[in-house]
Amino acid sequence: MPTFDYSAYNIAGKLVNGVISADSERQARRQLKDKKLLPSTLEEVSKKSSGKSSRRGREAKVDNLDLSLLLHQQAILIQSGLPLEESLRMTIEQAETDKQRRLVESWRSEITEGRSFSEALRRSPYRIPESIVAGVGVGEETGHLYKILLRLSEELETSAENRKTVTRALIYPVTLISVSIIMVSIMMVWVVPKITAVFASSKRELPWITEVVVDISNFTQTYGLYVAGFVVLAILFFNQAMKRPELKLRWHSMILSTPGMGRWVRMADISDWSRNLGVLLSSGVPALAALKISSAVVSNIALQGKFDRITEAMRQGTSLHKALEDNLEGSGFLVHMVGSGEASSELDKMLLRVAEYYSARLNNAVEVFLKLLNPILILIMGAMILGIVAAIMLPIMDMNNTI
Repeated sequence: MPTFDYSAYNIAGKLVNGVISADSERQARRQLKDKKLLPSTLEEVSKKSSGKSSRRGREAKVDNLDLSLLLHQQAILIQSGLPLEESLRMTIEQAETDKQRRLVESWRSEITEGRSFSEALRRSPYRIPESIVAGVGVGEETGHLYKILLRLSEELETSAENRKTVTRALIYPVTLISVSIIMVSIMMVWVVPKITAVFASSKRELPWITEVVVDISNFTQTYGLYVAGFVVLAILFFNQAMKRPELKLRWHSMILSTPGMGRWVRMADISDWSRNLGVLLSSGVPALAALKISSAVVSNIALQGKFDRITEAMRQGTSLHKALEDNLEGSGFLVHMVGSGEASSELDKMLLRVAEYYSARLNNAVEVFLKLLNPILILIMGAMILGIVAAIMLPIMDMNNTI
């Protein structure tokens, strides 16, 4: 059943927003009228999402931290004895953001029509990870929904933090480099030409460093816009190229083979894969289904292909330990822990330990990298600024000595 996003005026004349499920827009308006609401805007969420997808190349997604918070709230409310529909209603009333409220309203509208929580998540216009849907389904079948919701929310939060580790590591260096480039460009285009014009009129021989800075300044003034335009076109071309599966696969394969960054991406993806698989297995999801779902969370396509081959090998009767050994080279710790887990019938616990191990290694590697990179960047930027200052001051000092 389609879900509609609406803005409507209530009896008090206040504008309220919400989500409602109906077979058609006409029926949605009738339902709003029955609730004594006068609709101002009414739009099908799936169409809005597909519109965004066509413009931005992606579906309506949910931030993992938001989803973790909402699932954690549901677990606490359900554990306290509230029915699911009532706990969702309370969550809607206490939602911190409009996006969270709309998301929970889409779940509640499906549940009020008699569907299960897992089916409501699957039919939601917002994309919910299949691992969450599968885990919730098992929780409903076993009667331990709140326990599984707590576990899923904790793992979602951990996974989200793990994925942001690399991003956070690059924020400071990228910001420092970007600001430095902007400042140097401004000096080269506006400041240096005005000062060096005085030197040119004196017809004196300039120090070599001054000549280098003047040449760079002239190049920036003449070709700076062309270089900036080329960079923008290169970015646009890269984004278009990444829409082609074969080019995206090559790029992701190249990332994996890149020193440093490839190791980070590999550790992050193996950590996410192990964590999802461990949680799904401990929740009672069948092994093959859990493997298929876990492979989908791997962000690097080249690495995802290897996990898909592992799933296929498992389907053909190979043990997980053997499949990992044959298809995932350079992951001895993972292979050893999985072998121990299969031998001791504690595979889910071993996989969660593997996830913690790789997550800790990733955090340590990023921390060491930042401790080394940041001072180096500061020294490089300082040397650039010092070079420009020296190029300006040396001729001025020479003119003063002559006078």
